[in-house]
Amino acid sequence: MKMRTLFFVGMCALLAGVVLCCASSGGSGSPIGNATGTASATSAGFGGDVSVTVTMANGFITEVVAKGDAESSTVGGPALLKLPNLIKKYNTAQVDAIAGATITSMAVKAATQEAIDKIVAGN
Repeated sequence: MKMRTLFFVGMCALLAGVVLCCASSGGSGSPIGNATGTASATSAGFGGDVSVTVTMANGFITEVVAKGDAESSTVGGPALLKLPNLIKKYNTAQVDAIAGATITSMAVKAATQEAIDKIVAGN
């Protein structure tokens, strides 16, 4: 019985450590070199082209604007609204897709990465 309790307490402590470690990262990610500038790129979404403009300063994404006029407001729209904030928060285009808007999400992420690559290449 004591071994089971010790095992359970140990596993709880390990899980708590993992959760705290992940939570303490708090976003922002690592700088992407010393990239500074603004660039735009376009990728095919579900309803049509999705364009993204990225602004970076000293390796950090400071602004992301995603537009897709042909994307539906109920499905693709949430991806166009939510993903730029996640990309900025985590300083990467490699964020999770928005449920139900996979194709639009992939287009936003691809265009964002292309824009980041353009900025980095300019430095």
